[in-house]
Amino acid sequence: MLRLLFCLTLMSSLLPLPASAAKQLYRFNVDGRVIVIDNVPADLAPLGYEVLNSQGLVLKVVPRELTGAEIAERDRRVAEQKAREQRIAKQREADNALLRLYATPEDADRALKRKTDDVQAHIELQQRRKADMQEKLQRAQQQAANVERQGREVGPELRADIALITNGLEDAKQKIAQRQEEKARLQQEFATLRRRIEILQDHPPGTLPEEIAAE
Repeated sequence: MLRLLFCLTLMSSLLPLPASAAKQLYRFNVDGRVIVIDNVPADLAPLGYEVLNSQGLVLKVVPRELTGAEIAERDRRVAEQKAREQRIAKQREADNALLRLYATPEDADRALKRKTDDVQAHIELQQRRKADMQEKLQRAQQQAANVERQGREVGPELRADIALITNGLEDAKQKIAQRQEEKARLQQEFATLRRRIEILQDHPPGTLPEEIAAE
């Protein structure tokens, strides 16, 4: 008996449903009027609609088609979000690289001191060279002046020495200026790095500047 009931149940599940049970309806809202029909007319489809079963339950909601302006706005927002995600990824990569170098602001301070001390040593070396060149130039120019006061012409060797010393003096001045610019650049660069490291003590890598400003 149980076997017979099982077979009858299985066979009934394989039979096609009555047309009334399988039928779907489509509900539209047209200018405030609700319309329920058994098909989707081409002129109403863009308005969006609800798919109902024979009992009137909503099976699916098909949204209305977007206008050209809405499509443009949607695409703008998608592009804006994508650009933001790319900025976050790029910032996260930079932040992680920074933290690998300097875990704390104090680490950055120590690195800056080492670098600026090295640059300052080069500056002082060129300053000593500059002072030495100035002294040599002064002696050579004095020697040339003595020759001219005696009514004689300054020889080519002395003129070449003066030119060589002058070039060396200008080179020392140029190197001092370059190193001073490098020192100022390092101080500015590390000030920026330090501020970012301070931020990363309280915020995760990849946090954008505008997110911090909005806090």
